[in-house]
Amino acid sequence: MSGGVKVTVSMGGKTVRVEDVKDARVRAGLLSAAQQVDTTLGPVTCAEHGRGATNVRVHFDKNGAADLKYDSCCAALGEQIRKVLG
Repeated sequence: MSGGVKVTVSMGGKTVRVEDVKDARVRAGLLSAAQQVDTTLGPVTCAEHGRGATNVRVHFDKNGAADLKYDSCCAALGEQIRKVLG
């Protein structure tokens, strides 16, 4: 996966980048989750196209629920990713 995982979070009714989160403990937790996503999806590649997920984004809502989005070259890669994520 190139470029890592982009992380945003809902805070005070606004969506902010993880880099802009002032609380270091919260920021560290969000970055740790992003690292786990990167580690999990990094080795997953499409058998046909040889590509992995791109433009990987994780958004955490005000309750801490995560929404993962990514771009894939085809449906087969999307299926592989769903299997890996369980």
